[in-house]
Formats: sequence, structure tokens, C-alpha cells
Amino acid sequence: MANVLFFFVAFVVLLFLHPHVQGSRLSLTHVDSVAQLTSAERFRRAARRSHSRRQAFEGKWSSPSTVVAAVDYAGDFEYVIDFGIGSPVLPATAILDTGSDLIWTQCVPCLDCLSQPSPYYDPSKSYTFSPVPCSSPFCSNRSLTDIGCGGDRCLYLASYGDGTESTGFLGTETFIFGDGSSIAGVTFGCGFQNNGSLSNSTGIVGMGRGPLSLPSQLNPRKFSYCLTPLDSSAASHLFLGSTASLEGNRGTLIGSTPLISSPHTYFSTFYYLSLLGISLGGTRLPIPESVFQLKRDGSGGTIIDSGTFLTLLNQAGYDILREEIIKQVRKPAAELPEVIQDLGIDLCFSFHGASSLPPMPELVFHFEGADMRFPRDKYMAYVDELGLLCSVIVGTQSFSFSIFGNYQQQDMHILFDLEANVLSFVPANCNQL
Repeated sequence: MANVLFFFVAFVVLLFLHPHVQGSRLSLTHVDSVAQLTSAERFRRAARRSHSRRQAFEGKWSSPSTVVAAVDYAGDFEYVIDFGIGSPVLPATAILDTGSDLIWTQCVPCLDCLSQPSPYYDPSKSYTFSPVPCSSPFCSNRSLTDIGCGGDRCLYLASYGDGTESTGFLGTETFIFGDGSSIAGVTFGCGFQNNGSLSNSTGIVGMGRGPLSLPSQLNPRKFSYCLTPLDSSAASHLFLGSTASLEGNRGTLIGSTPLISSPHTYFSTFYYLSLLGISLGGTRLPIPESVFQLKRDGSGGTIIDSGTFLTLLNQAGYDILREEIIKQVRKPAAELPEVIQDLGIDLCFSFHGASSLPPMPELVFHFEGADMRFPRDKYMAYVDELGLLCSVIVGTQSFSFSIFGNYQQQDMHILFDLEANVLSFVPANCNQL
């Protein structure tokens, strides 16, 4: 819970602040420049963040009918949305995160802020900014966020699995997306004390089920995204509203599976999928369905998360998958360097100096109502500096639920139908959307 120090710091900052009175397509980028890091460095950083997120998971306006935004790969195996905020408009670049709710950006005056690619947002210089009062219903939302009052403003403390934290106050502002859509009155967090890692971005855009998320505020009824491969220079895209459609993927079978809600309030922001089992190379693995089931007490289950790189499976299911991969590859698992072991990755094959990588069996996730298929490159990643082909699927060890990460979501158009509570997906060339 937010402590006394949090509210004292927030109150001091407030003394310096002076309050001022259809579809879209958003481009996404990945968070660190790919050219600045080796593949081994990027793999290590992303894997570490995935495990950190897993640990943390444990413990009134009119809007256009559609929005389309660019989504880019910016490093650490995360994707970010480019948009504008305020009047006059200030550029912002925030991490796309289906595993959280709050939209926030770093703000002036910064008591402690992380480096970012654009100037810090200053609410005192925007004539469309308004603070959210304590009387607002948003100030009572506590889904994965501590919220309280200070100086008649709604204060928040948001924490994330990778150690990132943001302290600030809620406000409303005009957001402008790449397709020209201008949306007034979006409630967001103005973070004046932030630490952790934003991977060269200005904040986070929560896409979860809670009332403060972008989908909940815009009420588009559906949204979709298509993530380009990590080595692609093309932007991915986020579609909200009527432009969120899979109809352009002709000749390819569209799969659909129910979106499930958690019975526990604490986990209500997440999008759960009903994972029934796994096959490898045509062999259905002997994993009991109960391994991946969402329990009545809110434990277990499988969530889809755009902000996590690795796929983390319930340990009991992963152990069976790992054994079968080794069996079908017919090659002993490599001895892992300590830097890989420290990330929780326990399955790699050595192909150092090999002219080409061998074919590997197809992996299939069996969801309720649909199968999701993955060739080798969607569940194994080659770390060329180490000469290792490593699984991007790992076990959760002591943690009960599973996370379907963004590495396996690449080149797949994924649609969230929030009205019908259905997730649909289809293989796609995301470079061409």
C-alpha cells in the first residue's frame, strides 16, 4: 500500500504545480535500438525482465470510432506506441502492455526521472491538462496500483514486475495518435518520481481490463495488434475499434478462443486463455489439463501478455515439454554458461560454427476451440555470439500461472474482442499491414 513517505513526497511536488484549467491505427516500435546491443545482450536483458514480471504478478468524452497507431520494437524485446500528448503537442513513446492498466508518462517537475528520447511532459504548459480530483471514480481504482489523495489530487504508485515504479498524480489530457485521431479527456498518470527501466521510452500504456486502461477508456469494443519480427525495420501496428479486423488474411484459417476473466479481483486486469494442452512434432504431450487451468481462488491459468518476452509455463507442464524437445531433436542439451542459467533458461543446443540450423518439430498450443502453431523460430532463439539455440519457453518454478509472451506472438495478428470476450488470431506478415 502507499505509505506516508509516498504521500509526503507527492504533496511537496504538488506545491510546485499549477493546474490548468470511429477507428485508429498506432505504430509500435521496440524499445532499445537493435544496433546498440548484441543478440546475446538483448536476449539476456529480455529474459531477465520476463522473470521479474512473473515474480511481480505473483506476490465521459467522445472518441473516434477507430484508432490506428504505430508500434515499434525498441529493445529489451518490448514494443512501444508512438503518440502525442497535450496542447501544444509533445511526442511520447510508451511501452504497450496488455498486463497492466495505467497509462502514464514522466512529468515535470521530475524529482527522479529516467532518461527518455523526448522532453519530459510539463502539465503547466498544456492548456488541455486537468488534474483528477479525489472525488473521481478513477481515484478508487486499486487494480495493481496504489491510489490515494494529496492536496485534493488523486495520487498513484504503480509497480511493475521488472522493478520499474512510477509515483505521480492522475490527470486528464488530449492524446493524438499517428493516424490523426485526437482524443480529449484521457485519464493518465503524470509520473514525477520514476525508477527502474523504461527501455528508451517515456512511460507505459496499459491495455488491460481495468477502468484506467486505454481500451477501457476509449471503449472500442475490440482491438488488435500485429508484432513484426525483432530484426525487422518495419513498424508494427495497434488497431482500436472498427479497423481491428482479421478479414484481410484471406486463405488463412482464423482461430478463436474464449477470453476468460479471473475470479480474483487482484488478477482482474489480465486476459486469460484456456490452454488445454501442448503437442510437439505431432505428439500430444501427457500434460493433465488441470496444469494450465484457472482455479477458483484465482491461481493458475494462462495469460497473454505483450509486455513479457519469454513464454513462462507452469513448471509441471514445462518439464514434460522440455523432455520431449530433447527427445525429438536427438541432440544432447548444451552445457549452459552461467549468464544463461541465471536467467532461468535451462534448455539450449550448441550449434557454434554450424553453417545452418537444423529443422525442428512443430510446436502446437491447444487452446479451447483453436490450435496455435509455431515453427522452430517461434519457440527457439539463436544467440549467435554464444552459438546456442535456446528455448524461449521456460518453467515458472514456484509460480502457478503461465504467461504467453510476445516472442511467440510475432508475425501473428491477434484480435481482442472485448464485447464477445473472444481472442482471435491468424498468422500474418506483420511487415505488410
